[in-house]
Amino acid sequence: MPSTATPAAPQGPLPAYGADLRPPTATTPAAQPAMPTAASPGSAPVHPSAGTQLNQPAVVRQAPAAASTAAPAPAGLTENAVAATTTGAMAGASAVVTQAQQRLNRLLDAVARQEPKLRWAIGDRDDVTTVLATDLASGWIPPHVEIPTGIKLLKPGNRTRPLDALLGETTLTAAYAPGQYLPPAEDAQPTQMSIRARDTADVEDLGWELAQATKWRDGLPRLAHTLAKAASTGTGYLDSEVELLREHLATVAGKVLGDYPDHVDTANVGNWQLLATIDALIKGEKTAANYHFAWFQALNLALKGEVHR
Repeated sequence: MPSTATPAAPQGPLPAYGADLRPPTATTPAAQPAMPTAASPGSAPVHPSAGTQLNQPAVVRQAPAAASTAAPAPAGLTENAVAATTTGAMAGASAVVTQAQQRLNRLLDAVARQEPKLRWAIGDRDDVTTVLATDLASGWIPPHVEIPTGIKLLKPGNRTRPLDALLGETTLTAAYAPGQYLPPAEDAQPTQMSIRARDTADVEDLGWELAQATKWRDGLPRLAHTLAKAASTGTGYLDSEVELLREHLATVAGKVLGDYPDHVDTANVGNWQLLATIDALIKGEKTAANYHFAWFQALNLALKGEVHR
């Protein structure tokens, strides 16, 4: 009978109970489907029929309600704003008129200060021009009066209208009468003068016409005719002759201004204009010479029915 081997006794201490059992292996759960996130504030709304992968209903964001209509302005606020705007516009227009009037007064004073014995009028027209006149001889301006820059003078012509009517249609005017107060020149703003204001249509053959007008004319010295020819042709003359001519010029001017305004002698005015023409030619002021002689023709030759060249 076969013998049975006796099992060997284990060496060392026995293992603890359960030490031979393997711990269970951890399993990773299946990934869950991602749930849809709520739409961001700036996203468009999702149609209700659209679903997610899990057939869950889609989240629908409602658009915010429209802002309520602004409250109406308090009663009277609009009317007050309109009134304030109108008042401001009126104040601005008034300031513009005041400035324009001050300008006219300044220009008028600059002229009247040179000859305070005459009546003067100045005005702004619709065409943005400023016209100056005196009623001495239909609007003719004497030679010793300088004209401010930007002033327009009347064209030569015989007129019988009053001073204010000589200006024509105006939007703003100013006037001066002898004896009226004039601010001192040193207190006034400087005013630039210009010879161009006397520019008028050229007189044809001025030298010849002047020689004919001064020949044997009553009230004129013989010297006037001599200097008229010399100044027109460019021949020489003496300083003493020029000085004597200007003495006659001052004398006739004094006569006319002395009779004004009660009486204006047209013959003396004509002599004044002729002497002023000669003096301007001697000075080389062709524009002024043409201006004075054109007025002489308009007031004298035309009145006599003569046809001038």
